[in-house]
This record gives sequence, C-alpha cells and structure tokens, in this order.
Amino acid sequence: MKGLVLENKKVSLQDNLEVPSPKKDEVLVKVKYASINSYDVETIEGQSALLKKLSGAKTYPVMTGLEFSGVVESDGQRFRKGDKVYGYPDLAKGQKTHQEFIVINENYIALVPSTIDFSESAALPLGALTTLVGLENVGKIKEGYKILINGAAGGLGVYAVQIAKRLGAFVSAVVGPGQEQFIKDLGADNTISYKEQKLQDINNTYDILLDLTTKVKFTDIKGLLSPRGVFIPANPFNHLSAVLGNPFRKKKVGYLMVARGDSGKLTKIAKWVEEGKLISIIDKTYELKDYQHGFDRTREPGKRGRIIMKIADH
Repeated sequence: MKGLVLENKKVSLQDNLEVPSPKKDEVLVKVKYASINSYDVETIEGQSALLKKLSGAKTYPVMTGLEFSGVVESDGQRFRKGDKVYGYPDLAKGQKTHQEFIVINENYIALVPSTIDFSESAALPLGALTTLVGLENVGKIKEGYKILINGAAGGLGVYAVQIAKRLGAFVSAVVGPGQEQFIKDLGADNTISYKEQKLQDINNTYDILLDLTTKVKFTDIKGLLSPRGVFIPANPFNHLSAVLGNPFRKKKVGYLMVARGDSGKLTKIAKWVEEGKLISIIDKTYELKDYQHGFDRTREPGKRGRIIMKIADH
C-alpha cells in the first residue's frame, strides 16, 4: 500500500508498505481522505517525539495523519465490512492515517454523517470532538456564557464557534483580515481583528477563553477572565506551570487534550451534521502525491477550516 513515511524529519511517498491486520476490537479501514494539521508538522519537526516516547508507543513507518474517513474492510464487533466511517486514532499510539489502510479500535470511530461526503467527513472528527470536549468537560459551558475564541477561523476554531453557539453561549471570535463575515456566518456574535487589537487590550471579560493559536501566554490574558473564567489552551504543554497551578489562584487554566476518537461523541457530532446544526469546513484539498503542498499550506496564515488530502482513488 501507499503511505507517507517519515525518516530523519523528512516525509516521502512510498508504495511498498505492508497492509496491517486487525486485532481484537479493531477493524481494517480503507482510508479515503485524511486531514493535515499542525500536529503533523510538529511530528515531522520532532516536537512530538517526547510524547510518543513517554507513552511507550510502537514506531510505525507512517507517523502523520489523525482525522480520516473511509470504508471498513473487515467485520468487527460493532462495524461491518462496507460501513462508511470516520474517526481519530490514538494521538500517541497506534497507526496514523496518511496511508491507504489502517487498523483502528472500534471505539475511536463512528458512521459518517449521511448528508456529507468522505472529504467533508474527514475534516470533522478531531476539530469537532476536541472543541466539544473542551467546552463541555473542561469549560463546563452553560447557556449564556461569554466565550472568546482565539484563532476562530482555523481547523478547530470553525467548529468551536458553531458548537459554542449550539450550546447557548455568546461567542466573540478573534480572526485575521477578511475572516470577519465568514465567522459571523458560522454563528459568532462578535468578531475582533488581531491586526487591529491585541488580546490584552480588550475591554471585556469572558467565562471561557479558548486559545487555538498556541501563541498566547496565560499571564498576558488572565485579566480577560471573569471570576469563574477558564483559560483553555489548545496546547497545554505550553502552559504546564499554569495548568498544574497554584491552588490559591482563582483564575483557572484547563487541560485540553483529546487523545483519541470517541464513538459516542462522534455519533452525536454526526447527528448534528445530519440535522443541519453543524457544517464541515474545508480550506483546501490535495492529492496524495501533492502532500508537500498540503504540509506547506498548514504553515500559512489565513486558513479557513481543515486541510484535506485524498488518500484513495477508488
């Protein structure tokens, strides 16, 4: 099978990889589409090596690719051959999705939304699942909460805006030039251009501040939090001292790390899509052979939603 092999911080497309065999609680899936996101770039650059080492993860030739959609090729306990599924493999352990076939635990996948295609389905699981967990489990969101989303137009942000509105929040979104109307169309009540106003200069307070840019320091924005406010960074490892915290600090920092798919929550997300309450957002789609252009696009500013790569031709 074909796949993107990582060696010495360089990726190459190879076509002689062995098709994996499923074990108990796993199914073999033919990958149709997969996303490319910042974690993949970090993996190539070696920034995620420590996490993988600490987890004791087995090393596989293909180490990039998290979200995906595809067709089940083997009967499992919950899914059968021919089922159309989408999901998110274990962040640290297990196979990744930039290859034609993967084996994955059945608990990490769900049936794709019936109203969208494979490419749109591949743009959903990590972004929608992470923000749903962040808002519900970490932020303890309630109807009427005021939320500030920094990096609202990116692969996670487009879902954070929609889901926060779905859960009854008043949403303010920090975006780049030309993104204001796009984000308002997704449901944001208010937009702030980072080119025109620094976060620390905003004259307001929020119950949840969700930073999806990984560029914000807690010390710079803690004044934006209400007395019950929670700061939720997309990369908690950048804020370990704040996450571990001072027990006497009133302003809280949440730990956001969704390490794998969740079949129940992915099914809930799929239902929202089918009901028209959540839409999938794709920035650009690339062929597998053009993978380098996809990785390059990930590093560029001004993206809208997920970058998607077509893995299988049929």
